[in-house]
Amino acid sequence: MYNTSAAAHSGVNQAVYNQKGRTAELAALGVLDVERSQEPEIRPFVWQTDTCVGDWFYNDRARYKTPEHIIELLIDIVAKNGNLLLNIPQLPDGSIDADCMHILRQLARWMEICGPGIHGTRPYRTYGEGPSRVAVDGHREDRVRWTDRDYRFTRRGNIIYAFQMRWPETRRACITSVNENVAAVHLLGAGRLPFDQRDNQLRITLPEKSATPYANCLAIELS
Repeated sequence: MYNTSAAAHSGVNQAVYNQKGRTAELAALGVLDVERSQEPEIRPFVWQTDTCVGDWFYNDRARYKTPEHIIELLIDIVAKNGNLLLNIPQLPDGSIDADCMHILRQLARWMEICGPGIHGTRPYRTYGEGPSRVAVDGHREDRVRWTDRDYRFTRRGNIIYAFQMRWPETRRACITSVNENVAAVHLLGAGRLPFDQRDNQLRITLPEKSATPYANCLAIELS
């Protein structure tokens, strides 16, 4: 398949082989596909989750995931070197119902603010910190009860993106995983923030209001 694709595109392969198997031989050939589940840690090779907002096909009795749930799934997956493939079911005439349109609009608005922490990023040395974890058990996709101590990290160049999974009432963000010298901190969608580094912590003073009703993203610029 790869050879055929390369021959058809001037020597550049544009095909991706996906597999469910986890053996070392398969891992070297294609992309691991984890259906309706996630991974517990950063994987050395890129992987993907495929899931749906409700059922795979349109079902008027299905209960859809909330935009908040989908965004939290996306953040956790990308922080672990994964990609999220999200299925949107269509009605028989090919249209999308009002609930799905609401989900897509909310995701688009969130991406306008926090997209730099997702698109084109790579994993940081650790995927996150804090007490909460996703359930990795078959096809479970339970909502996580995140706390304001839970962060998920990505990186691009000299910028570390820290997604704060819950907005703190104290207006303080304390991060222990970033030990490099920090030059500046911005809250995406809000602007530059005051910070200090001491006692092995990066302490950031947040604004009175969050930039998004969902998980916020701090852009930490290294010196």
